[in-house]
Amino acid sequence: SSQVTYFGSAHYFDLPAPRRFCYTPGYATLGYGLPAGLGAALARPGKPAAVLVGDGALMFAVQEVVTLVEQRLPVPMVVVDNGGYREIRNQETARGIAPIGVDLHTPDLAALGVAMGGHGVHATSIDHLQNAVGGALDADRPTLIHYQIN
Repeated sequence: SSQVTYFGSAHYFDLPAPRRFCYTPGYATLGYGLPAGLGAALARPGKPAAVLVGDGALMFAVQEVVTLVEQRLPVPMVVVDNGGYREIRNQETARGIAPIGVDLHTPDLAALGVAMGGHGVHATSIDHLQNAVGGALDADRPTLIHYQIN
């Protein structure tokens, strides 16, 4: 449940089989992505799993990066950073409400991934992002990929 999901992945990923995309559109489960990716990686050993979340959503369950490290799971975690809870901010603004509590200080997420025992990458373009995800799938532990868009 992140803006990146609402405007992208939920509608445009073409998956080859059922039960390959963990997404809960009905309950606004902010923070669900990382635990879901961890569960997917544990449920299908040896099969690739990846996580796509926003910067605000990541912080709801960031401690699961340590679990991925402990389990030595090569899960790429792509964090699309728009500076906070942009979807909520947009909804407030559209309704004439002054934005409150939606602009976040985002730490250096790639460094956070390293501090937790994984790998960390700052992706600076779509090509760099694609290469980082490909490399992360073959890594010896998880990789937190910080992709800033604001």
